[in-house]
Amino acid sequence: MARKKTRNKTQVWENYERGRAYNNGLVPNQYRLVNTNIEFFAGNQWLHMPETPAMSRLPKPTFNIIKRVASLFVASLTSSATTIAFEPLAYYDGTNEADPSSNAAAFATAEVQNLLEKFKMDYRIRDALFDGAQTGDYCAHFYWDPDALPYGGAFGPYRGEIQMELVDGLNVMFGNPNDRCVESQPYILIVGRDTVENLREEAERNRKFRPKDESVGEFLDYAIQPDYDTAWQAGIGGKHELMPDDDGTGKALYCYMYYKVPGEEPVIDPKTGQPMMEVATDRKGNPIFEKDENGKPIIANDGTPQYKMRKVMQTVTTVHVTKATKTCTIFEDVDTGLTRYPVAWGNWERQKNQYHGRALVTGIVPNQIFINSMFAMVMRHLQQLGFPKQIYNADVISQWTNEIGQAIGVRGMQPGQNIQQVAYTLQPADMSNQIIATIDKAVAYTKDCLGATDAQLGNVRPDNTSALMVLQSAAEVPLENTRANLHEWMEDIGAILLDMMGTYYGERPIVRERKMDEPVQQTGGTPQLDPFSGLMSTQSVTRKVVETFDFSQFKHLYLNVRVNVGATTYYSEIAMVQTLDNLRRDGVLNMIQYLERVPDRLVPQKAELIESLKAKAKQEAQELATQQQMQMNNGIIPGSDGQAIGSMTEAQEAAAGAAEAARHRLPPSGTSPVAGGAIDDAKAFASLPPGIQSRFQDIPGARTKATVLNHGRILAK
Repeated sequence: MARKKTRNKTQVWENYERGRAYNNGLVPNQYRLVNTNIEFFAGNQWLHMPETPAMSRLPKPTFNIIKRVASLFVASLTSSATTIAFEPLAYYDGTNEADPSSNAAAFATAEVQNLLEKFKMDYRIRDALFDGAQTGDYCAHFYWDPDALPYGGAFGPYRGEIQMELVDGLNVMFGNPNDRCVESQPYILIVGRDTVENLREEAERNRKFRPKDESVGEFLDYAIQPDYDTAWQAGIGGKHELMPDDDGTGKALYCYMYYKVPGEEPVIDPKTGQPMMEVATDRKGNPIFEKDENGKPIIANDGTPQYKMRKVMQTVTTVHVTKATKTCTIFEDVDTGLTRYPVAWGNWERQKNQYHGRALVTGIVPNQIFINSMFAMVMRHLQQLGFPKQIYNADVISQWTNEIGQAIGVRGMQPGQNIQQVAYTLQPADMSNQIIATIDKAVAYTKDCLGATDAQLGNVRPDNTSALMVLQSAAEVPLENTRANLHEWMEDIGAILLDMMGTYYGERPIVRERKMDEPVQQTGGTPQLDPFSGLMSTQSVTRKVVETFDFSQFKHLYLNVRVNVGATTYYSEIAMVQTLDNLRRDGVLNMIQYLERVPDRLVPQKAELIESLKAKAKQEAQELATQQQMQMNNGIIPGSDGQAIGSMTEAQEAAAGAAEAARHRLPPSGTSPVAGGAIDDAKAFASLPPGIQSRFQDIPGARTKATVLNHGRILAK
């Protein structure tokens, strides 16, 4: 984009003034609307009232319904954990074809998860939603910090990290404000304020990216000066700054201007990772022959001519950026290499044909004013007329007092004169009950229209969880559109991070989780051996490992972005625990399975308890299996009272078989196989000790043989 100066203003500043004029031209004025919403949310709801004697004496109560409803909605929207995951396309297995051993989607998901943890994204989402509830918009701006050390420099001399900041909606200006789509904008402005010292140092560092007429060092001293252009910042806090020092240091307003520039780059072959080639042609479309030093076409051994090859080029659009103040360019037309704007834009409630959204607070302000003013007049009425007043004859009573037990002197009272003719108490005037009823109705109707029901506000007892889940589901309906906007915002963030990783990262280490098998350690730290196989017992664990990955391949891959949301609300948690209790009571779940599914915060040190129970259960199973094997080696039926094989009656054999089946939860004969499939008789027979196998045919009775084979199935498992 060409740079233009008019009247000592940069092109970026002129675009900023156009965006500011657009915000001022909206009805209502966008700046006044946002500032009003912010003050009402904070509780400053009696600003800009007329300075009259009556208003000065009027009480100014504040019943901040706005803050409670907005906080409730934000808490409801953030009660579910939100994560970003990448998955391949349907026809693509998610692995880089040039390196099939590396799963690109898994590495992208792991690195984005690391970035979200670094950004403290759970808190950033909450801050963004509070911005949306008050201003109607929330925006995340991402930039590359080339001097930052990944993981604090613990894994090598790698430099550069992705950074994130939240920007006020008033400080984001679209080149086409009638379209809220970010990627279709001709340019996007990000406005901010920084100290003059930092801006001068940044301009000096980027000397090679600045215009030649502004490259003189002395130019920066007078071109970047502190200003007082804070009237268009959001809130009272944005309009007040430290006073500039005598040496001229202070703050100045700057603007980033992002815009897209088309270009060409070679097409990369996904199988080889190298640029794809094609036959070069002339202007008429005819192929160009390779020629030797004499200018004759080169003919191959098979008699075919050799054609000149060239790289296959494709048209791409990259994002460029310019940063400037009112009179100075910090850097100009820098190619970021990105294909997407590093700006994620979201609205609380979308509005037709404009990029600004409608805030939650905007619709409640008139109701809040009515409730506060009515309460103020009720209080003033009680101050003036809520208490009885005394009327007395000043000719008879010289001075009146309301002190308890204090006598009041009376002069000149005629005999038989009624005391009410000397002093009388005026009863307070009754206030209409319709006033309080109207205030209550205004509060109730405001909450109902917003969808803030008693189930959400916590004004119900969680006795009937089924009914509460229905009420909660119905109460969440008004927030579904806002929640959908939030999820779209998160998906945009995932796409931006993927683009930035592919552009800036290159090959670098990444910390991610991987499942691996580790030996089971006994109490003394020695590996635990399987008594049947003699091999070390292993268990599957998840560990964090450091691996090296080439992120530049993301520039040539396409991955779908998915936002995962998990329900963690209070009532869903109650219903989940009750369901687990019922399954445990009915014997469907054992204690270990129950603990693995119960929420972590309900059982302290849950992981240690599960490991202890697993170790105890495994030890008991091994001891039982060893005992049963010894019994079979000695010719004793497992589970019996020392009776030898073949010495039982049919009734005793049936009872012993039933006891063995009940102990190990074996399914009765003729039922469906258990999970994992049933073990056939051949495998069960092969698992028996050799002494039992040699005597198996001599065992009398079919039931006794079935009991021995059932034990063989246990050993096989």
